[in-house]
Amino acid sequence: MKSLILSLLKIGGISLATIIFAVVIFYFWASSNGYPREKYDEVVSYRAATPGKKDEITVITYNIGYLSGLTNNKAVDRDKKLFDDNLKTVIDALKPLNADFIGLQEIDLYSKRSFKVNQVLQLAEELSFRQAGIAINWDKTYVPFPYFPFSAHFGRILSAQAVLSRYPIVNNKRIVLDKVESKPFFYNAFYLDRVAQVSEIKVNNRSLILINVHLEAFDAPTRRKQTEYIQKLLTEYVDKYPVLLVGDFNSTVPPIPENPEPTVDILLKTASIKSALPPEALNNPEIATFPSDKPEVKLDYIFYTPKNIEVIEWRIVDEVKQASDHLPVMVKFRFKD
Repeated sequence: MKSLILSLLKIGGISLATIIFAVVIFYFWASSNGYPREKYDEVVSYRAATPGKKDEITVITYNIGYLSGLTNNKAVDRDKKLFDDNLKTVIDALKPLNADFIGLQEIDLYSKRSFKVNQVLQLAEELSFRQAGIAINWDKTYVPFPYFPFSAHFGRILSAQAVLSRYPIVNNKRIVLDKVESKPFFYNAFYLDRVAQVSEIKVNNRSLILINVHLEAFDAPTRRKQTEYIQKLLTEYVDKYPVLLVGDFNSTVPPIPENPEPTVDILLKTASIKSALPPEALNNPEIATFPSDKPEVKLDYIFYTPKNIEVIEWRIVDEVKQASDHLPVMVKFRFKD
């Protein structure tokens, strides 16, 4: 009897060790990075020419939601036609605006979920941009979001923020922001990096700093820390350069019960920058950017340094319809002498 018990314990121990080993192997495989690290902040060049000297410059910020439309973050089956149709809608809407820069969030490069298409390349070539600065923020083999169905978790996700530019990008830096401290390590291991992308762009012999961000969506304390970091980051540039700060700040204006203290207020109260959309107008639902089918709140902003940039025009680009769950913001400006 004693020998039987020992045999069972031995078998049980071996089985438990096997399970633990398998879990460890799966964890390291699933959370591994497949894209070359040296390309995480690369600058890619295309065949378009640099434009001549212009007095008016146009910038757009757009959370493109990897062209998944209103299905973003939903556990639904999608076909390639959805992505092709949404790409055409975006190109038709943005081409007439002839933007000089576009700051993009949630854009895919060779991801299973978007049929392994390099969306940065597609947009850059179709809209005749000279360069793209890339900031990879999701490079995983296994992504457990959304939680169901389980089968949807497998397959590489390679996603990024990107800056499309008609002018030379002379420097492109990727800064990973704070993770959610209240979440366990395995959650953060599979979660996307929240990134501040800092691109230095040469415009008519003048350096412009464009900071493209996508801040934490679900945890307000983390989003506040990230916003405070962005506020500090600005101090490195605002005294030396014209600066544009664009992106999805995931902070609602007007406030909502889930977000009663908008963290974007930190930036709205920062003296060195100014919202391109007048702060007094931000509560107006007519300039909301999310959700794109029935906009109720503003998550997407463009800030600028008023001492050396003058805003001429701004608007919400609703011509993109529901190609993403967000709507883009467009601002036309000129440099002050």
